[in-house]
Amino acid sequence: MDSLKRTAVFFIISILAVVAFSSYSIVEHQVQSNETLYSISVKYNVSISTILDWNPNLSPNNLKIGQVILIPQPEGYLYEVKKGDNLTYIAKLFFTSVSDIVEANNLDSTTIFVNQKLFIPKSVVGKGFNNERNIIWPVYGTISSLYGWRVHPITKEYSFHKGIDLAAPTGTPVFCVEAGKVKFVGVNGGYGLMVEIESSKDSYVYGHLSQINVYENQYVEKGEMIARVGNTGLSTGPHLHFEVKKADTSYDPLVFLPSSNRIYVLDNIENEYGLGGN
Repeated sequence: MDSLKRTAVFFIISILAVVAFSSYSIVEHQVQSNETLYSISVKYNVSISTILDWNPNLSPNNLKIGQVILIPQPEGYLYEVKKGDNLTYIAKLFFTSVSDIVEANNLDSTTIFVNQKLFIPKSVVGKGFNNERNIIWPVYGTISSLYGWRVHPITKEYSFHKGIDLAAPTGTPVFCVEAGKVKFVGVNGGYGLMVEIESSKDSYVYGHLSQINVYENQYVEKGEMIARVGNTGLSTGPHLHFEVKKADTSYDPLVFLPSSNRIYVLDNIENEYGLGGN
């Protein structure tokens, strides 16, 4: 009888947890013998990158039997509201629309609060990508340093900057600009936490990350969230360092990216919103 009561209580708690999250739930998957991150991703119909985003301390190639992995259902991401945020800005970070965030979180208005957790379904992410060129912008941010010679802000030495810097808050989503295979993941000197992805012709470097959601040799689709912005390595503040390379020679990313005035292309829809976090 006690066993039946415990089962009933657990069932009720599970239902309440799902209701509390309203439009999404979190499955606690316990790793079984012979399971891989790929097989788990197929089972729940979520990408490996999404699983890694929800489980930042997970070692992709070293799963342990009994280990608990959090899986969002449906697939999506969490964002914690910071002071000064508004739904328009958050929508731009995920290249989606305010109305999609409102609907996904069953909000009665566009008023949001500091520390509030918002769920962003993957199905709505990317609506605001500018696809005018072969690659998309990796992050919604402000260009803080251009490609070329400069005085390094930390070493104070005159040196060549091989990419562009995009200032954005820590935790801002970083997206894969073009489909390809992950060549490198890890700490790389002044780059801090870094990812390098090779496409059929070019290679792309993403540096100063706070979190990485991919692993070496993984194939990643264009528009997949691969990391979060950070301040690791030689960095004066949170930003993404982004490089474009061809045969190990760097090129100005602005030559390949869409116009910097059109990083996000849903502005005509979003300009009516903007109530901020309190």
